[in-house]
Amino acid sequence: MPPGLTHFLSNSLLLVTLAVPFLFFPLAAWVALKLPEGKIRMAAFAAVNLVFALAVCITRGTYGVRLHDVKQYFIFSTVMFAVYVLLVAVQYLLLEKKLGSWLPLFFPLIILVLVKYVPREWTQGLVPAPFSNKVFGDFFLGLSYMAFRLTYMVHEIRNGVVPLPSFSEYLSFAFFVPTLSIGPINPYSTFHNSLTKPDRTVTPVGRSWGRILIGLTKYVFLGNLANQISYDGLLADGLPHHWIDFPIAVAGYCAYLYLNFSGFCDIAIGVSGLLGIQVAENFDRPFSKRNLQEFWAHWHMTLTNYMRDMVFVPLSKALVRRFGPAAAPHCIALAIAIVFLLMGIWHGAGWNFVLYGLWHAVGVATVHYYTLFLKKRLGKARYAKYRENRVIYHIANAVTLAYFALGLILVANSMRGLKLIFAAFQPM
Repeated sequence: MPPGLTHFLSNSLLLVTLAVPFLFFPLAAWVALKLPEGKIRMAAFAAVNLVFALAVCITRGTYGVRLHDVKQYFIFSTVMFAVYVLLVAVQYLLLEKKLGSWLPLFFPLIILVLVKYVPREWTQGLVPAPFSNKVFGDFFLGLSYMAFRLTYMVHEIRNGVVPLPSFSEYLSFAFFVPTLSIGPINPYSTFHNSLTKPDRTVTPVGRSWGRILIGLTKYVFLGNLANQISYDGLLADGLPHHWIDFPIAVAGYCAYLYLNFSGFCDIAIGVSGLLGIQVAENFDRPFSKRNLQEFWAHWHMTLTNYMRDMVFVPLSKALVRRFGPAAAPHCIALAIAIVFLLMGIWHGAGWNFVLYGLWHAVGVATVHYYTLFLKKRLGKARYAKYRENRVIYHIANAVTLAYFALGLILVANSMRGLKLIFAAFQPM
């Protein structure tokens, strides 16, 4: 079967398995939120999220499991989900009891590292033999997003942005079904304000349905079309290829990733909006930006904002205090490099993700130094005219998109996959 068709069927099956929880979740959640305000209402909303989160974990994970092993998988995944909930509850206990100044902040990140980045052979024995094709981390759906949501919640509480939630509201936020698997990394303050100060002008029902329709079109239809000319769809057929297929695959995967990821975010934002819960936007016309700094401010924005507030700002300030104001440009460049290296590692385990982080660290740091050079060389007035020049803008935009799209080859493929791809290019 052609790889493109296989991907389409796999993606469609995944959507079908997720459709049942997603279809009935809004109705059940709406009923819970219609209860009188108080502990019972929030407990009911938490229970709805936990039940449907478990349903998503089970239905998503049963893909690829043999029929006679489904019962065993159901039991094991339910137990693992209970462990997942328990670990999340421990973080709340640490926060509520104020056990150490750093422990509540770092506990979710420690769990993330232990589950996601510990070598597979260390945890392989913890997964029953019938599911040996799955890794331990597969049973902690959306753990990367969970860790960042919970640590950012600690940051907001400690800065007085929001009060400490009740345990029920905390579980509702942590396991909120629309954003559980692949985000966005919605701040707790946005979630809390939607529950306590609902405003239908922010999440109109008609627009929410429109976002769901747009998201489905991107995710199911356009994304799968783009995948036909990406690395898997175009180059993974075992046949020799001309080098002209490489830039086609680069552009195809970039389009596929955007349509697939932003499409799912549209669905999550739309489903949340039906309940009157606002979810932060994750994309804002990133392909129209002139450099990588501006691009990352509009691509996967919730991740960028998290890394800015949690890593870049405190780290750059600490470096400037240590080395002095005169070294500020270099301190900022070092902070940029560390941020993007961490972002690369967050995307996945493997040297390809480390290289992906370094790729963008070099790119954004170069933009940083080039901007400083232009401002010093041109002065304020001439720099403003430089920014207004449309020819320069289009050239800069093209370079930015090419750099970003080329870097995605490290996300789309393992190191072994990269070798297979380049081995496919032979003289015709």
